[in-house]
Amino acid sequence: MMKKALLLIIALLILVAAVFYFGLHTYFTGTEIKEALPASMEESYPNVIRTGSFVNADFVHRGSGTASIMEVDEGMTILRLEKFSVTNGPDLYVYLTKSDSPTGDLESLGDFLDLGPLKAAMGDQNYAVRGDIEGYTTAVIWCRKYGVLFSYAVMQ
Repeated sequence: MMKKALLLIIALLILVAAVFYFGLHTYFTGTEIKEALPASMEESYPNVIRTGSFVNADFVHRGSGTASIMEVDEGMTILRLEKFSVTNGPDLYVYLTKSDSPTGDLESLGDFLDLGPLKAAMGDQNYAVRGDIEGYTTAVIWCRKYGVLFSYAVMQ
């Protein structure tokens, strides 16, 4: 009896270690941020270049809210996520791509800009966009660790 209990405890410890090692615990935790528009935009009406709504990548990886590309100052642009929510996961990044139909394959993104790690799974957030944004019409939430598409928004 004692041997079975010890084996059960060892199996449970291995399971918990695997959940944390592979980052699966992030699916069960939530993070939220309420980032304001940059100060330079609060005084004037934001110049929205394009906007779109997030859609679900599949039945597990879901997203909602809007993505907008906005001009902050002359020559400075941001990607703004508002009323945003996505299934939380490990190693999530925000990309801008020229592809309007990303899939679970990184190659489907084609040419993309890496805007950095996702700040939070929920809430309003800003990402600086450097360089020319011509043709970049889709915001993508991507898990770099496992190469998984979590959500995307095609902006018009």
